[in-house]
Amino acid sequence: MKKLLCCLILFYLSVPSAEGSERTLPYFVSTQWLADHINDSDLVILQTAFTRKEYAVGHIPGSRFLWFNWLAMDTPDLSTEMPDSVTAKNVLENLGISQKSKIVVVFTRGSVTTTTRMLVALSYFGFDDQTAVLDGGLDVWKAEGRPITKNIPIVQKTALALKLHPEIITNAEWVKSRLSSEKVKIIDARSKNFYAGNGGGILRTGHIEGARNIPFSTLTDSTNKILPVASLQKIIDDAGVKKGDTVVTYCHVGQQATLVYTVARMLGYEALLYDGCFEDWNVRDESYQVKK
Repeated sequence: MKKLLCCLILFYLSVPSAEGSERTLPYFVSTQWLADHINDSDLVILQTAFTRKEYAVGHIPGSRFLWFNWLAMDTPDLSTEMPDSVTAKNVLENLGISQKSKIVVVFTRGSVTTTTRMLVALSYFGFDDQTAVLDGGLDVWKAEGRPITKNIPIVQKTALALKLHPEIITNAEWVKSRLSSEKVKIIDARSKNFYAGNGGGILRTGHIEGARNIPFSTLTDSTNKILPVASLQKIIDDAGVKKGDTVVTYCHVGQQATLVYTVARMLGYEALLYDGCFEDWNVRDESYQVKK
C-alpha cells in the first residue's frame, strides 16, 4: 500500500505542463499539503465564491476572495468566457499574484468545477504549472477541523507581464473539422440526460455528433475529492480515449468541462477546452449537427 501511494504521489508531481516541463504544483493538492505550506511566502490561496458573503463568513487563513465572474465572464452572446487580458491582468495584480506565485484555488461550496474553471483561466493567462486545486475544497478542510477565519488578509498589488496560452482553447469550426478524426475525441461532460437529449431549456437537445459522454460528476467522490488515478484512467479508457489522442471537452457553458479537461491533462493527454460549448454549437446552422 505504501509503495502504491508513493507511486501515485510521484505521478501527480511529474505530470508535464502545457510547455512540456514538469509542473511546479500537481493539479490537486491535499488539505495536509496546504496545511504544511500555508505559511510559504510564495503561496497564494484563492477562495472562489459567487458572492463575497460566502467568503466573509469563513475562509482558510490567508486566503483571498476570488469572485468566479472575474475570470469567467458573460458576454452578450456566451456565458463563462475568458476575460480579455487587460481585465485579467488587473484582477490578478489586485489579488497579489506574482510571476513566482504558487496558487491554490479553493471552492467554497458545491462543485469542484468552479475551481477547475479558475485553474483553466489561470493556465490560459500563464500560470498553468503554478496552479492547483485544493482537493475536497473548503468543506473537507472544515470537516477535518482545520482553522477557519473571518480576517481579511492585506494584499499588496503586484505588476505582471502575462504570457497567454490561447492554444488550450478551441472553437466550433475546429471541432467541426475534426469530427471524423480517429485521433481527436470529443467529450461531453454534461450529465447523461442532457447528453441523451432529455434535458430541457435549449434549442436543440442532444450532443455534438460523435461526442462521447464522461459526466463530470463521475470523476469525484461524495466529498468532491478527485478519484484515484486508476479509477480516472478506467473512466477515460471506457470512453474510448486512447493514448496519443487529443481530448476536446465541452459542457453547457464551459464550467463542467474544465474538470474533464483537467483530468485528461493530469493523465498525460493533450487536451483542449471548447469554451463556447453547447451554448455556442446549439445556435449554429444545421451543419453543426446535434445527435441523440
